[in-house]
Amino acid sequence: MKKKALILLATLCVAAAGALLRYYSSSMDAAEAVRRLAGMRVAMTLFKISKGSPPKDFRELTAGGQLEAPMDLKLKWHGTSSQVRHAPALRAEDNGGWGYVNDPASPDFGTIFIDCLHRDERGRYWSEF
Repeated sequence: MKKKALILLATLCVAAAGALLRYYSSSMDAAEAVRRLAGMRVAMTLFKISKGSPPKDFRELTAGGQLEAPMDLKLKWHGTSSQVRHAPALRAEDNGGWGYVNDPASPDFGTIFIDCLHRDERGRYWSEF
């Protein structure tokens, strides 16, 4: 009886590990990720037009009504994320979500980018979009 239970447990562990590996090795296609990035950049442009400059805090986009919420992003080797990381410069740290340059002294102030150091299916770094 113990042998059957151990075999069943081992089988379940292997299946769970396979499912986890499949999830983390999958990704939305680059076109979809770039569409979502473009949508958020349009919201940023609308904010700039109405307020005169980009916000210092990304959450002002949702508070101002230009964006309902940051869009989900699913990149290879990362979980699904809609988190936006504030950054002083346009530099990815590989969190698999979004990045936002919120330092007014930066030449990239107001830039939204994909915060990932991996490459898409065509070999381009996600953070270059």
